[in-house]
Amino acid sequence: MRQLTLLLYALCLLVAGHAFSQERPLAPGEGKAREILDRTIEALGGQEYLNVRDSVRHGRLYSFDRGELASPGDRFIDYLKFPGKERLELGKKGNIIYVNDNDKGWELDRQGVRESTPESIETFQESLRHDFEYVLRFRLRQEKMQLYYEGTEFVDNRQVHIVELVDDRNESLKLYVDARTYLPLQMRWRQKDVLTGDYMDVVESYGKWIRVQGVMTPMSVSRERGGRRYFEAYFTQVQYNVGVDDSLFTAGSLQERWKKVK
Repeated sequence: MRQLTLLLYALCLLVAGHAFSQERPLAPGEGKAREILDRTIEALGGQEYLNVRDSVRHGRLYSFDRGELASPGDRFIDYLKFPGKERLELGKKGNIIYVNDNDKGWELDRQGVRESTPESIETFQESLRHDFEYVLRFRLRQEKMQLYYEGTEFVDNRQVHIVELVDDRNESLKLYVDARTYLPLQMRWRQKDVLTGDYMDVVESYGKWIRVQGVMTPMSVSRERGGRRYFEAYFTQVQYNVGVDDSLFTAGSLQERWKKVK
């Protein structure tokens, strides 16, 4: 009996030693990066933030052409259902609609309903991959991402922590976090220009934070591409977990709207 006990004990040590040897060593700065991201999620609302499954946002969207304002500000309603579903209704009557359901998409305009082009779907998926909320809520838990802490610097007169996230495509995202509030200030990445093939720096900025249903929410989002302002969105109302129905993210829903407005 004593020999059996010693044998089992030896086996336990062997297994434990093997498991320990299989642990991946932390990359330089990874521990600090994880600490920053944990504090950011906590600042955003912690478990209430992570438990958000859908949202409805009302506001105005401003587009820019070569950095110059190109629209007076279109009203919009944006329906989101995580992960990967979005319905954007533009205009006072909401008769221009873009619907995306992961790798599928449809559009409604004055000509009727049609499928989105592969380029439009890829643009949506790329935007989704870079959205800081999608990254924090889903990508961090579902993907193997390398994390690096790059120190601090000042952006817009604020001291920020910089955390780099690198996915299995070797695509890099840099999250700039306010060192005082731990709320995201910017997300930065590089994007290939479809016309020139050159890569441009993209900067998405977040501001006017308020607490909505226990979740810290940016009421303004803007994006620059290649140093030029690309769009600005200002939200007037945001609601979470309202039970957005899956039927909104279908071609059939656009066909029904088209019957009413054509």
